[in-house]
Amino acid sequence: MILIIGGAWQGKLTWAVTEFGFTPEELCDLASGAPAPGKRCYYHLEELTRREEHPERYLPLWEDAVVIAREIGCGIVPMEPEERAWRERHGALLRCLAGRSEKVYRVFCGLTEEWK
Repeated sequence: MILIIGGAWQGKLTWAVTEFGFTPEELCDLASGAPAPGKRCYYHLEELTRREEHPERYLPLWEDAVVIAREIGCGIVPMEPEERAWRERHGALLRCLAGRSEKVYRVFCGLTEEWK
């Protein structure tokens, strides 16, 4: 697994497509629904963690894939319990993915850092 993180609109997907040569058929937009088996790249992980209480059930699906996620925990802590729960769920999944990943990248302003 390869994990790519970064803020919104920082170039994560653009970099992944260029770096790994993904075709549109190999991409799965998690904002559109559940992860489809057999894809090479899954992006918008934050949308899946917002919808699903236990997104870790998809870990086997992502073992040989690139997963792209927005960093959401660096801002103001929301007052709403549901929003805090989502941020905690997303952060926990990112920690798990980072631990299992062969490589972890962060994209900021279109520039890529290799963290692992």
